[in-house]
Amino acid sequence: MTKELPPVHYFDKEKADPMDIQLKMCIRQGYVPATCLLAGAVVYSEVVRGNDPCAGCQCDRKKCEGRLP
Repeated sequence: MTKELPPVHYFDKEKADPMDIQLKMCIRQGYVPATCLLAGAVVYSEVVRGNDPCAGCQCDRKKCEGRLP
């Protein structure tokens, strides 16, 4: 039985998964905008490293409203 890996982003969706608790936490703390489409695990790992999650993100800024690198 194979387990499906969690997503690294939600670029193909209108909104991020509402059950992505890590993303919600990072949004609440101001690391990314409320419209962020990166997965919470990715955002959190960038924050822990001291990086701006928006800096390396490849999402269309018109869609996610993130900061420009």
